[in-house]
Amino acid sequence: MNDHGLDTIVAGVCCRDVLADLSDFLDGALGAPRVAELQGHLAACSNCARFGGHIARTLTALRRAMPEETRDQGPAVLARIRAGR
Repeated sequence: MNDHGLDTIVAGVCCRDVLADLSDFLDGALGAPRVAELQGHLAACSNCARFGGHIARTLTALRRAMPEETRDQGPAVLARIRAGR
């Protein structure tokens, strides 16, 4: 999807906003109203649905590959990555 496509509005939601919230959506970290908005968009936007599906499958595979004892350490790992360590 090119940058112009990210400005497309489907079901009242811009593709760019869907992509910004996709990780939280997949993690179940959004409230019900926002989830409903994103689900409506994803149901009608094949580009975002396809990309979201790829991301969901990737995250699922990564989570399955991660040893169970380290699964809750995600925020700490992310902080180290952002800090360049």
